[in-house]
Amino acid sequence: MTQRWPWTVLLLLSLGVILPQFLVPLALPPGTLHAPVSVSFDRPETWPYAFGAMVCHQRPDRSFSLRENQLPVCERCLAIELGMTLAFGAAALVPPPPGFFASLGHFLPRRLRGRAGVLTAGIALVLPMVLDGGLQLVTPYVSTTPVRVLTGLLYGVGQGGLAIGVVGWLTALAARWHRRVPPKPS
Repeated sequence: MTQRWPWTVLLLLSLGVILPQFLVPLALPPGTLHAPVSVSFDRPETWPYAFGAMVCHQRPDRSFSLRENQLPVCERCLAIELGMTLAFGAAALVPPPPGFFASLGHFLPRRLRGRAGVLTAGIALVLPMVLDGGLQLVTPYVSTTPVRVLTGLLYGVGQGGLAIGVVGWLTALAARWHRRVPPKPS
């Protein structure tokens, strides 16, 4: 029987990252926060912005706002986090079997459940954001908000899938190790 707890832990960790990014801008008076935020240990409302600064450029022109308060990460980073949360939610609802490719293939049609299918699906999820971001880096092209959100969401599902695969591999490894450990003498 597949255990649900590793997937629930991933989902809860993901929610622990993403929920404060919505709650803090909603809780503060309108127009209070705009990145970059002066981070202080004395002000917990700045902590999501400190985390955001570690992973995101936080450009105001590419960030959503709630109640006139800028969210801690840009549109694409927020979509990546949402995509990962969706992937972890799927794994918590329908726990995949142990093993890297087995856990990832669990969410694909039967004909794609082999290694080649899993790798193809992973590349298909990640490639749109890599292309969109790469084009912006080397050409005058600037993507739109819907493109950044869609490519970020796909990338987040792919990145979440990678984390699911790693956890699936670790659970398979732990199960093998547990079977090999001799019982303690009484």
